[in-house]
Amino acid sequence: MYIDKIQIKTRIRNDWLLYLAVIVIILVMRYFCRISDTDHLKWILAPTARWAGILGGISFEYLPHQGYVNHGYQFLIAASCAGIRFMLLTFLMLVFILVYENSCQPKGGMQSRCRRIVYSLILAYFFTIFVNGIRIVLAVRLPILLDKLYLSAGWLTPDRLHTLIGTVTYFTALCVLYLNVAPTTKRNRLSVPVFWYLLIVLALPFVKRMWYREWTGFGEYAALIIGVCMVVCMVSWGMRRGLDRS
Repeated sequence: MYIDKIQIKTRIRNDWLLYLAVIVIILVMRYFCRISDTDHLKWILAPTARWAGILGGISFEYLPHQGYVNHGYQFLIAASCAGIRFMLLTFLMLVFILVYENSCQPKGGMQSRCRRIVYSLILAYFFTIFVNGIRIVLAVRLPILLDKLYLSAGWLTPDRLHTLIGTVTYFTALCVLYLNVAPTTKRNRLSVPVFWYLLIVLALPFVKRMWYREWTGFGEYAALIIGVCMVVCMVSWGMRRGLDRS
């Protein structure tokens, strides 16, 4: 992942308008991350609820300002379940792969890179809906299954299970996306999705907590996130080794 500093300056100087557009998109996404009124998030919550309903055979009813609810399962798809943070990190990773790493290629002009930014945004949107729908179905069904198997007591509290489901689903999906989008010669670098995931999920919250000096529960949360990412990377490495030998 090493890139020469002069190369970085050259890319930014040549494509500063593109990166300014990326910054504007990031700020807009950050704005939506802070919104708690679901009426302003229906553009992503509505298709997510429909997809989760189709995938899991679960019907959701919209409650104004609150979200999509299933009364039978007592499950609410609220603003915090919109997946916009995942959409943001997916967009950033795609821009890094499709725009930044290709900015010095002679075959890629300004129009081509502009199209790649638009493509990254559209793909991040639909990919977020697809993955978030899977996460929601798992969040509804898995606790019930674990209760039936008497596996939900003890260490595996509802909060920890929620974190596990989200991390496994989102990080695995991000790795799969990377392996399908990145150039063939670079697909062994899972450090790219690891970097973007941990940056958004851990590093930025760490800075915020350091500013407010609020550390309650963060150590356990960080250990769980890092542990899941390590396991997913090891499983991915093992599967690729197995495929190379076969």
